Amino acid sequence: MTLHLPHSISQRQFILNKTMHANPDPVMPTYSYFDSFSIALTLWPSMGMTRAPLVTAEQPSPELVQQAYAVVHEQYHLWRTSMPKYLGNQCMDVTTRLYGLLNSRGIKADIVIGSVRTQQSQFFNCDVPYLRDIATQLVDETAPIDLHAWITVGGDSVIDFALPSKLARNHGAPADLMNEGFCADATGMAKHMGLYYEPLLVGSQYLALVNSVDPHDLLLHLLGK
Repeated sequence: MTLHLPHSISQRQFILNKTMHANPDPVMPTYSYFDSFSIALTLWPSMGMTRAPLVTAEQPSPELVQQAYAVVHEQYHLWRTSMPKYLGNQCMDVTTRLYGLLNSRGIKADIVIGSVRTQQSQFFNCDVPYLRDIATQLVDETAPIDLHAWITVGGDSVIDFALPSKLARNHGAPADLMNEGFCADATGMAKHMGLYYEPLLVGSQYLALVNSVDPHDLLLHLLGK
């Protein structure tokens, strides 16, 4: 399913310098977002997290997906307030805000931690041992963290307003991606755009372990609790 919204894009072909082609290669036979996501959903206890994910591997209904996309679009001016123009290095802040927004509207959503790559390039160098290691260290917000975070409402749904800016600034994607977001399914993006999302862990609480802000605190604030 393809959905186009102002401030967001779904399945759209573009060229990233030499890392992507106008006609992306067929999906790699070993790539399965669902397999990786199913495993990622189970790892939260091993990370020292006490909150289970709010989503499942079951594919959400088209109606729920459309509803989530619409809320993100309609409230763009609200959650985008006070954020820098460039969001390519703001994935934790972006997902924190969208986690609070969607769940406060009764749409179960959670934060996925992982990486993204093309067939030629890896944009983030992280794996499960790395995530576990930094989760046990003292929070140091001045230290760079090499991971990516996006929102899901379950299954292979992806809502990502950070990566497009990074692709536009650093990887030759069209400049208009700077203020847009991906609202699509990971399987479709792999097939039509040559972008492979690799989920490693699911759960908003992870951000509280590596950052000073817990996304759930924002949700409670929005709910008036």
